[in-house]
Amino acid sequence: MDVLGFYPMWYVPTVGSATVIAIIATIHVMASHTSVGGSILLAYLATKAYRENQPQIYEYIKKYLLGLLIFSYVSGSITGPGIWFSATVANPRGISALIHNFVWVWAAEWVWFIAEVTLVYILFYTLGKIDQRSWLRLVWTFAIGSWATMYIIVGILSFMLSPGHEKWFETGNILDAFYNKNYFPHLLERTSFMFAIAGTVGLAIAGLMKKDISEKTYKEIVKTLSYWGIGGVVFGLMFFVWYISTLPNRSNVILENVIPLYLKLPIMLIILVLLAHFFLTAVRPTMARFWMAYPIYILIFFMGVYPEEKIRETLRKPYVAGEFVWVNQIISKDVPAKGIRSEVPIIDQKGILNVNAFVPDALRKITPQNQVMAGKVVAVLECSGCHNVTGSTGLRPFGQKFAGMTDPNAIYSFLVSYLRNSHPPYMPKLTGTDDEVKALSAYIADMISKGGRVSAKIEVPSSSEAKK
Repeated sequence: MDVLGFYPMWYVPTVGSATVIAIIATIHVMASHTSVGGSILLAYLATKAYRENQPQIYEYIKKYLLGLLIFSYVSGSITGPGIWFSATVANPRGISALIHNFVWVWAAEWVWFIAEVTLVYILFYTLGKIDQRSWLRLVWTFAIGSWATMYIIVGILSFMLSPGHEKWFETGNILDAFYNKNYFPHLLERTSFMFAIAGTVGLAIAGLMKKDISEKTYKEIVKTLSYWGIGGVVFGLMFFVWYISTLPNRSNVILENVIPLYLKLPIMLIILVLLAHFFLTAVRPTMARFWMAYPIYILIFFMGVYPEEKIRETLRKPYVAGEFVWVNQIISKDVPAKGIRSEVPIIDQKGILNVNAFVPDALRKITPQNQVMAGKVVAVLECSGCHNVTGSTGLRPFGQKFAGMTDPNAIYSFLVSYLRNSHPPYMPKLTGTDDEVKALSAYIADMISKGGRVSAKIEVPSSSEAKK
């Protein structure tokens, strides 16, 4: 029996494993972008305080550093590993593909991250206790280290969308993968918008300190944050246009035809809110209030970062890494430089149930008695990365997609024509034998006939039942 290198499947009913990753990732992106943007803003303010001899600015910097410590570095340090742990469980082959390409890049990112975390503690506890020039060197080292983590991780994220060219498939060179077509616009877009995020946090902290520092210092800080925020939004939009121009064709199709308006509209609204807020505080610095800036920061999470991450992840489909690993973990394309061969032909010949070592033996051979349960296994293995395959709610549920379809033959015809002969650009081809497609059709028809919701449990028939 040919066995491919699949891992045990982690199926999360209703919401799907992708949603678990998305929630953790959104919290992490919010924390990391706040810290990277904040580190550069604080380095600039520290330079200003040193050159213009404004010691009160240091009091503001210390408050900001405390905020970064409490929120960004505690939640970021938890959610960062949390992303990769959950992603590894949800899609181990996708993560394996990234590790085999970027292991030393990833190691470098962790070195910078450890330096960043160490420095933020050093900066907080040495502010005012060592000479200003030494502290200034430390804060700029902190800023460079923070941005270096983004510089590195964006290369990996961009490769997950696309290598950007065919060259990497032939060379396997890490630089061809890292500096892909999408890399620089992606890096500059994130760098710009993080200033808007950090600026919003800065205005909230300034609002709290209005009575603690002189009016002159207060206004200078607020204006500085507002100008950086406006610049961040404006340049972020410019680099976003560049970013869109580097997307693969399939991603443009997804962006125009698949991404719903309810994900796009909140992003446009929060950008307008941010611009209005920054313009207001730039013109009238006294309007920088905690009760105004902090809710906007929360809105950035729900209206900006979450839909943006959701859209970015969707644009990557049907792949999870480098345009050769589908989201269902099947290797879909040869990578000659790595000695990787497409698994689609052998799965079409042998069947997904036979090449996955974790499928129960009693479900490998499809019989009339186990057809529905075997089809359920096919659904979990091939479809659960993007769909709730056992219900009518949650992540693109089968119960809604196939509502009203209780005829296995009609479902079979649909699956063959829509996903096997000519699959859409955002979905993988439905692989496997014809009997497996019929089993999947029987399972879907059975599920719909039972109200569109069934247990997520895989019931393995006994040996005697399987032999019938």
